[in-house]
Amino acid sequence: MTKTKLSLMLTAAPMIALLLPAPAMAQQTAEAENAGIEEIIVTAQRREENLQDVPISVSAFTAEQMAARGTTDISRLEGQVPGFTFGRSGSDARPAIRGVRTENVGVNGDTTIGFFIDGVYQSRASQATTGFVDIERVEVQRGPQGTLYGRNTFGGNIVISSAKPSFEGYFGGMDLTVGENGRFRSDAFVNAALSDTVALRIAGSYEKSDGYVKNVNPLGNNLFDDDNRYVRGSLLLQPNDAFSALIKFDYSRRVGAGGSAFGYKLAGSYFDVASRQQLYNATPVFGLNTRGGNRDGVNDALPGSAVATSDLGVPIFAAGDPYTIDTDQKTILDLENKAWTANLAYDFGSVTLKSITGYTDFGAIRTSDTDFSANQIGVDFQDTRAKTFSQELQLLSSDTGSALTYVLGAYYFKDKLTGIFINEQYPRIIRNVTPNLNLAANGGGFYDQQKAETESYAAYAQASYAITEQLKFTAGIRHTSDKKDFAFANANAILPTAGTPPVPQGTAITLRTGPIPDSAFGVQGGTTNCTYTSFPPPRSGFQCLASNTTILTGATYDTKKFNKTTWRAGLDYQLSDDNLMYASVSTGFRSGGFNSGQGPAALQPTFNPETVIAYEIGSKNRFADNTIQINLAAFYNNYKGLQEQRQVPVGATTLSIIENSGKARSYGAEAELIWQPVDALQIGGTFAYLNAKYTEYRDVPAPFGTTIVVADATALTPTIVNGVTIAPAGQRRLFAPGYNCGLVAGTGGAGQPAAAYGCDISGNRIPYSPEFTGAVYASYEIDLGSAGTLTPYASINFSSSFFGQPFNSILEKQAAFNKIDLRLTWDYNENVSIQGFVTNLTDKVTSTRFVWGGGGAMQASYAPPRLWGARASFKF
Repeated sequence: MTKTKLSLMLTAAPMIALLLPAPAMAQQTAEAENAGIEEIIVTAQRREENLQDVPISVSAFTAEQMAARGTTDISRLEGQVPGFTFGRSGSDARPAIRGVRTENVGVNGDTTIGFFIDGVYQSRASQATTGFVDIERVEVQRGPQGTLYGRNTFGGNIVISSAKPSFEGYFGGMDLTVGENGRFRSDAFVNAALSDTVALRIAGSYEKSDGYVKNVNPLGNNLFDDDNRYVRGSLLLQPNDAFSALIKFDYSRRVGAGGSAFGYKLAGSYFDVASRQQLYNATPVFGLNTRGGNRDGVNDALPGSAVATSDLGVPIFAAGDPYTIDTDQKTILDLENKAWTANLAYDFGSVTLKSITGYTDFGAIRTSDTDFSANQIGVDFQDTRAKTFSQELQLLSSDTGSALTYVLGAYYFKDKLTGIFINEQYPRIIRNVTPNLNLAANGGGFYDQQKAETESYAAYAQASYAITEQLKFTAGIRHTSDKKDFAFANANAILPTAGTPPVPQGTAITLRTGPIPDSAFGVQGGTTNCTYTSFPPPRSGFQCLASNTTILTGATYDTKKFNKTTWRAGLDYQLSDDNLMYASVSTGFRSGGFNSGQGPAALQPTFNPETVIAYEIGSKNRFADNTIQINLAAFYNNYKGLQEQRQVPVGATTLSIIENSGKARSYGAEAELIWQPVDALQIGGTFAYLNAKYTEYRDVPAPFGTTIVVADATALTPTIVNGVTIAPAGQRRLFAPGYNCGLVAGTGGAGQPAAAYGCDISGNRIPYSPEFTGAVYASYEIDLGSAGTLTPYASINFSSSFFGQPFNSILEKQAAFNKIDLRLTWDYNENVSIQGFVTNLTDKVTSTRFVWGGGGAMQASYAPPRLWGARASFKF
């Protein structure tokens, strides 16, 4: 960390110095009248309050602040929010806060960090990647918010508040942005006060770009392009001072190539050099694509190998360059989201009754080149559908100076989800050798369909009582009851089909393969026809092929219910009007769920809820006539049963299952600092320290190759552990080097599942939890007289290293980094401004996602490279 800090200081000093003209600053400090740091109103406690009065760790940004900093989506919050790390794979947002990360984005799981738009929870991770359009405010609430917000706020919340219609007449605005890679974006809004009681606001956006990940293959396309459109209409009805109704509809569509799926660039794999077998954490091989089917007939040399004796894969194209690929499939992204929201409120004087209703119809289609190469091997297809309805009622006491304030609430949520994954295998064309090799398809492909439904009820209450004028006690409680249903079917054994009733036509799966027959899913509670013995005894609701009852096709699980009471208690003490101290303890949970039953998933058909108890102390302060703001927080979180995602090989591809880790904990400290000695100058920073580790996580299979068997002439007798032969005579078993691995107790014996091998990774760091993160920034407004003002802005984000997977190996590690953003804004007047900007000035490469895929290949996604652009803003 010392080198990181030194590099940061050396880089920051000259840039900030440029923003501080000494003579002008000294004169203005003495003479200028300073209005002080802006106040921000937030709704972290479900009522409007000054940010500095809320005894919770909250970061908030107004529309003006976001425009000045170029905050166009949640990825730009990294660095601006202490301890907030943003990850992304494909179209899925994967934020992390205080050791809690977004891992499972499938229909069988819930988000860990809540994403709310105008009070309505969004259930899919892809919904959080939509850009901000005509936004009033963004809040990031850190730590579990299980009392007032609910079960899927395990690590915190991101709350978006759209700009509301105004009764102040007719006005509007437009932003036009151009930039690198042919980027063009237009944002516009118009507000119309139709009468004294009715106002309308319409906002929209269109964005187009070519993509910053360049594909050199004419058969493929660039990644992370943009072809986005968004429109929102809001109608505000306020017939009297007591009643208001805000009705909103919005529609968004994103098409193009997208960003592939769980990763778009391969980093490499591990091999045991002597045996030329893949063994996790053995010798790292950075330039080899080991995905299934990629065999070119060329024997590959490994580091330390004298002779190349086997064909292990094909070279990774432009290894080490994350922004250049050579893939032969035109990937597709097609996301569509339609949402209706109604916020109603009636003020009875002593209490206010609120109703928040939301309905969302979301769909996402994504494809990716399954082999990550120019060879013709296969393609992956994902289709996610969600129909979500929520209804919330709140009763809030008035803020009339009473010692007691409270909020009571009831919540209903229903989420109906469908997820389809298809892997289609083509007749292979291996193009990286001359002449090209023409080979048979690498298997028959794979088709998995999952149906999930969640119905949730909750009731909650939170009250604050002023014991004295300075001391306040807060207590809250929430009871949640989740009911979940799940069904799956794997179609590799029964599709495609034809006729009525459908008759299997073979095992070759294509993207055009039709729906899976209902019969393949089984019947909830129904007697199984399965007779397989490779898994635990067949369960009710599981279905196998009629012609071969050892082949599992699918299952409809029994309904599971997850009930949990979460709570919060806290004290806050107002030392003065500008200084607040607080302490709290709170809890949170995320529901359990189901795994689609392939191999290991059949051993673990369900996973349990994860829980947290969080302790926090903090202080919020303004000093020196409102020119200095220092907000501090320290926390300790104790986790149980964290839901961890694991990739399971299935034929030529992989599926994900979820398992619970044992115990984990995180502790740390965070700071937000602002110094505004005069209105023209603002210097700020965010800093976070985080120590997040698994304290108990045993019997964990490595992502691939936990163990291999090698020849050993000295082994004269078999190796037997707990009555299980793990290596015959003349051989010995090697485990992943550097880890404490062995036979999992209770496997491999008579009447037990096949021998399983796992490792103890207790003490490892939780992924996406860098020890140190933060940013420093500065802006200075230069008065140009009648020509307006010119405001340079500079920010530097820094992060220490972190890992992308629980095993913490070298291929999963992102090194420490600094990133620099520069902006220069000319405001001609209140209605016209132009901004030029460059992000990631030094072109630093950083990964936003690591995941192990098929063939033991590390897949990664990366944050954007250096990008420049300009924005013109007009208001009327």
